[in-house]
Amino acid sequence: MADHYIAVNRGIEGFRQADFITGTASTAGTNQIELRLADGASLTKKDAVLALKAFERFVENATWVAAAGVDLKL
Repeated sequence: MADHYIAVNRGIEGFRQADFITGTASTAGTNQIELRLADGASLTKKDAVLALKAFERFVENATWVAAAGVDLKL
């Protein structure tokens, strides 16, 4: 199965479905932020929510971000 992608651009808060770009092909290079969900991995909504919270903790930790070489501004 193809993976599914959900993308959103900078400054979009995601209160409307139209704020997101979805599909089975990566939009890398077009959209600044993209999430990939692996089809066939038996993921649950709980799995996705836990992962999103983990990503939030990651980007809020300047030490982890710097060690990963990610260029995030304050």
